[in-house]
Amino acid sequence: MAHNPPSLAEVQSRFQSALIDGADDILRLIPPNSRTTNEVLFGVYRHAYVARLIEVVRGAYPLLARYMGDERFAEMASRYVARYPSRHANARWFASDVPEMLAGDDFAAEPELREIALIEKQLDAAFDAPDGTVLDLAALALHPPDAWDDLVFVPHPSAASLTLRTNAFDIWLALNNGDMPPPARISPEAQTFLVWRQEGVSRIRVLGPEERMLWSEAARGKPFGGLAEMAATFDDPGTAALRVAQYLHGWLAAGLLCAVHDLVTTPG
Repeated sequence: MAHNPPSLAEVQSRFQSALIDGADDILRLIPPNSRTTNEVLFGVYRHAYVARLIEVVRGAYPLLARYMGDERFAEMASRYVARYPSRHANARWFASDVPEMLAGDDFAAEPELREIALIEKQLDAAFDAPDGTVLDLAALALHPPDAWDDLVFVPHPSAASLTLRTNAFDIWLALNNGDMPPPARISPEAQTFLVWRQEGVSRIRVLGPEERMLWSEAARGKPFGGLAEMAATFDDPGTAALRVAQYLHGWLAAGLLCAVHDLVTTPG
C-alpha cells in the first residue's frame, strides 16, 4: 500500500525536531545521494545551526566573551546550546539562561562569570523594557507640600535592581572601557546596582546602603512619609526628609520614575 507523502507542516516539524532534539526521522525524507550519506548531508545543517546559536550567545554577552577568551567562551556556549535547546521564535531571547548555567557546579569556582552575564542580561532587559512616561519635577510640583507624606512613586518599567557578590561590575566596567580587568574577587559586602534605560540608553550605577533601602521600599509602594521614617532610623533623624528628597531628585533626573500618586487615590 502506498503511503501518502508527509505534508509541508510535517516535514517542517521533523526538520525542527532533528535540529533541536537530535531526532533522525528527517533522514528518511532526504533523497539518496551517491557521493555521501544522508547523515553527513544533514550534519551540515546541524553544524551550521549550532554555530549560529553560538554566535547568538556571543552577541548577547560580548564582554563575557572577551573576559573568558574566544576558545573558552565557544566551549561554554556549545554546552549551553546542548543543554538549553532553542524554544524561542526570536533568537534574541535564546541566550537568556546563560547566567543560570554559569551558576552550576561547572563554574562554581568563578562566580564572577555568572555576575558579568547578569549585568549584560539586565542591561539588555532594560533596553527592551516597555516604554513609560517619565515623571519630572513639574509634574511633582502639582502636589502641594502638605500632601507629600502620602505620595507614592512608580518606577519606570525598565528599572530593576541587581545584587552582586563579586567585583563583576569593576570587571565589566574595565572591559566596557577597553581596559585590563582587575583580578576577580569576592567583595567584602554584596553591592546592589540599579539598571534602567534613560533616553534610549541602558545605564547602571551602584546604590549606597541607604538609597538601596529607600529605592526598594519606594518600588514596593511605600509613600514619601514612610520613606522619611525609614531614613530617620538609618541616619540623622533631623535630615531624614531632606535626604529622601535628595534621592528623589536624583531619581527624577535619571528618569527612574514614571508616575506619582496620592496614597489615598492609588489603585489597589
